Amino acid sequence: MNRTVALLLSLLVAALTVSTEAFVAPGGALQKQKLNTTPLNVFGKKKEDLSSIETRDMTREEMIALNAKNEEIMSMELGMMTGVSLLFSLPILYLCWVAFFSD
Repeated sequence: MNRTVALLLSLLVAALTVSTEAFVAPGGALQKQKLNTTPLNVFGKKKEDLSSIETRDMTREEMIALNAKNEEIMSMELGMMTGVSLLFSLPILYLCWVAFFSD
């Protein structure tokens, strides 16, 4: 009896407190604001004058130097990834050794 009364009371409280407007925008609040969603205004930034920035194409020597630097960095990253993968595989290799060659 007490369990049934508690269940009915909790269902009644839940039904009275549930709002049917959980996923509805407040009435007209978004319509009153002017939504200006340009890429600069999304984060509250003002438009900047970028006319002072000059661009130019890279010379052949600059491109060769940049490619050499990038190749050196990528080679170093590849070596580090290989070392980490070997380090992580050592426990697995040890467990395989123990499983197959132990008495």
